[in-house]
Amino acid sequence: MKNAQINPFLRRNVRKPLDHSNYLEWITDGSIENCSKLSVGIKSLEDLVKLAIDLHTRVIHDSRLGKYFVLTENMTYIHDPRVKDTMLDKPQLGKLLVERGLLQPQELETGLYYQKRIGCKLGDSLIALGFIDETILYSTLAAQHNLSYYELQTDKIYDSSWLTMMSINKARALQALPMGYRTDGKMMVACGDPFNNGAILALKEALGLNIDIVAARPSQIYEILQRIEKEEKEKNTITQQRKEHKPLSYERLSEEEWVYFMEEYMEGRIDTLLLMKASGFVNENQLAKAPNKEFILGWLTARGLLSGQTANLVISLAKLVGRQNRSDRQLRRIPELLELLQEAYYIKSQDAKWIYTEHLSTNVSLRHLLESNYLVARETIANAQQLLESLKSLVMRAKIS
Repeated sequence: MKNAQINPFLRRNVRKPLDHSNYLEWITDGSIENCSKLSVGIKSLEDLVKLAIDLHTRVIHDSRLGKYFVLTENMTYIHDPRVKDTMLDKPQLGKLLVERGLLQPQELETGLYYQKRIGCKLGDSLIALGFIDETILYSTLAAQHNLSYYELQTDKIYDSSWLTMMSINKARALQALPMGYRTDGKMMVACGDPFNNGAILALKEALGLNIDIVAARPSQIYEILQRIEKEEKEKNTITQQRKEHKPLSYERLSEEEWVYFMEEYMEGRIDTLLLMKASGFVNENQLAKAPNKEFILGWLTARGLLSGQTANLVISLAKLVGRQNRSDRQLRRIPELLELLQEAYYIKSQDAKWIYTEHLSTNVSLRHLLESNYLVARETIANAQQLLESLKSLVMRAKIS
């Protein structure tokens, strides 16, 4: 037998009785009898608990069976601490690795020896001993089941619109990452356990039947989901902070500034400096440092104080107001979102007409339709709406006054 040093991972991998004391708040002791629903195996108790929280239900612990359950109308999610990940223990796995020249027979023998001795999975044993890596393991498993293998990029920004259909916790429990739509309309989903029929059906239930599954490394899926989760939390925090204290746009201007802005507006001109200040894109201190107010946009963007995208939207909004009739300005008619995005060259006229028709027929918001159809980025839409809302706040104050 080939000599090999036992990786510390193997020693840590000895199975111990599961202690669920950290999750008592979400676990209820009970008995599950004759559960005929489709079952989905969940790898860890932590993932099962997070899934239960998302579903607003509790985890049921059947001590007689030694299993944990989350019951839904159509499915049963199960965590069994005694069950190994059989996907990594397929009897043909070692043979296939040897046949493909990815593993030496003596290395397989050593891996099987330590698998039996330590009580871990064959795949984990071979990785810990340094004979193969995760890519070799999961690409081989994919080939074994006639599936495509996809190497994810953990630093790539993947589509996150699927969060409206499925939570991050559910994606983590199913070891899945929706990556986006192909040109044929199918959603591509990377899955760390694509051989689990229950998990695939659960994904179809959440995302729709028109999905295409590819095998991927679970560690990469978890890393990307963790990054998406962090980004979503940061967005929610910023949104909450804005909600807690969001002054009206005209409150950011002095009385003299507001009067001057309205005088210019009624003549068909937008003071872009005051509009950006009222919108909250720049503050008084930043504006005070500008040496030349005439070229304020260029100065701000060159120093990273304002994005080029926002500057483009401000200029486009000023052009739209300049083309309005005086009667439109007297009636306080503000340009529409689609008008502004089209003026700023973020959307074509035919796409704008199509989206507006969809909006009228489905009652779905313009923002969602633009974003979900990959026409305009989320940040661009948010900045455009912020400018339009600020302009409306400024001019409607005059009407109220």
